[in-house]
Amino acid sequence: MASPATEGPGPRRTLGRLRFPDDLEASFEEYYFEHSLLFVRYGVVLAIALFSLFGVVDLVAVPDQAPRIWLIRFGVVCPLAGAVFVLTYTRWFKPRMQRLMGALTVVCGLGVVAIIAVAGTRGGYLYYASLLLVIPAAYTLLQLRFASATVVCLVMIGAYEVVAIWVQSLPASLLLTNNAFFVSSLSIGMVAGYTIERGARTEFLQRRLIETQREELARHNVQLDSALQASLDELQASRARIVAAADAERRRIEHNIHDGAQQRLVGVSVRMSLAAQLNDEDPAEARKMLEECQQELKEAIAELRSLAHGIYPTLLIEEGLAKALSVAASRAPLPTTVQAASLPRYPEEVETAVYFCCTEALQNACEHAGQAASVTIDVHQDEDALVFEVSDDGAGFDPDAQEHGAGFVNMGDRLGTLGGSMRVESTPGRGTKVTGTVPVPSGHDRQLTGAVSPAGPA
Repeated sequence: MASPATEGPGPRRTLGRLRFPDDLEASFEEYYFEHSLLFVRYGVVLAIALFSLFGVVDLVAVPDQAPRIWLIRFGVVCPLAGAVFVLTYTRWFKPRMQRLMGALTVVCGLGVVAIIAVAGTRGGYLYYASLLLVIPAAYTLLQLRFASATVVCLVMIGAYEVVAIWVQSLPASLLLTNNAFFVSSLSIGMVAGYTIERGARTEFLQRRLIETQREELARHNVQLDSALQASLDELQASRARIVAAADAERRRIEHNIHDGAQQRLVGVSVRMSLAAQLNDEDPAEARKMLEECQQELKEAIAELRSLAHGIYPTLLIEEGLAKALSVAASRAPLPTTVQAASLPRYPEEVETAVYFCCTEALQNACEHAGQAASVTIDVHQDEDALVFEVSDDGAGFDPDAQEHGAGFVNMGDRLGTLGGSMRVESTPGRGTKVTGTVPVPSGHDRQLTGAVSPAGPA
């Protein structure tokens, strides 16, 4: 089915002349048949009934000619109409409906004209009114299309004119009066027929438009379902990656504590026990062991502080993004500049996401950009979103030929949990830029952290 966008203007222009383009006209003819078949059957049955009932009038109007008129009524018109009614239940009728109904209308009209001719001058004028019934019936009850009905009605009126002038020899005044009624009946029938067919064509176009829109809606629903399913799959995968990352990070912390600070503290505990035992026998050795224990405790404290810093930097809690990023930049092996002057404070989850994404992108740049590269970290607010850009002028890569590593995936997952997004742009030999966006709630308390100077390399 053609879309309304391509066929709409053309068909609407042809409604005035009741004609569609050939391919659309064929579809309309099928639609018109399906919606008019029941009315056609009713019309044929009604035509047979009326034609038969008027046989009673024959006995009153022209009793001497009644047998000849009945031959026309019951020997020609009614049997032919009955045959057409039977044909409406066959497949043969569908492609020939308009021609058969037109022929039946001509038979009915010419039957009336023949009755007028048989009735003669004395009674013929009584039957011309029957044609006034056949004319509107052609446009309405028998469901003839406008053009076909008009041709059929003109044939019937022409036949009447021949009979009225050469058979009945009607006076000019009576002929003029009859023709006036014929013209009036034909005009009413034409208006009714045009209105009916135009309405049918308009409804046909509207139904096609509705069907097309339904198909488009169904197609869009399928696309939306697919997109939703893909989003749900990605969300599930993202949640699984977050859980796996959290588990891996917990195991890493456990291992670091067990293999590092815990072993030092166990060693300190053992040394202190030995020092207590040697205190009476060899105070100097005991004092030396206590000094070693003190040094071990300092190293354990430093290790725990470093481990805690990797989990959540203290500077980020106390002084915000600008300061924490500046310190992270100062430890980077590449020259790194932070642009985050007068950056306000944001909710903890927002600052945490931006901080770790920036440090992850910085770490990737330090590993892959090359020793001669430099890095810039720019964090700023754009309307209701906090935006960060980590760019370098290093080696770069081809994003289409290389899949994103675990670091980029983790960054995307971290931002996605807050409704944010991330984009990676890179060109071989022209560096890489990682851009992330995190929505920030409107009206949150903002406390300026103060301007931050660019941080150089460590």
